[in-house]
Amino acid sequence: MLIKRISGIIILILGISLILSSFYIKSRVSSGREQISEAKESVRKGKQLSDLNPFTKEVGKHITDSAERKIKEGSAKADTYDTIALWFQIGGGVFIVIGSGLIFVSRKKK
Repeated sequence: MLIKRISGIIILILGISLILSSFYIKSRVSSGREQISEAKESVRKGKQLSDLNPFTKEVGKHITDSAERKIKEGSAKADTYDTIALWFQIGGGVFIVIGSGLIFVSRKKK
């Protein structure tokens, strides 16, 4: 019974850790998405300014193309981390249920 209780406590702590980690990841993703939004706005303003004459339009296109590519890469990375956070939450919930179940079962007396 002691082994079940110890295993349950370890699994419960692991589940709580996963959920807390998912909250941290989600907060970082949220701040990253804000930065991406600001960058998109800057690129949009830069495009508007560079579209004033044909020469600046070409130069602006080269500059904004690389910025847009980096923004797309950042968005894809944010989506990946968002998915990881979701799986951490699901796994953490499952571990909490399993750990709680083991602790509960180990407390029953014969």
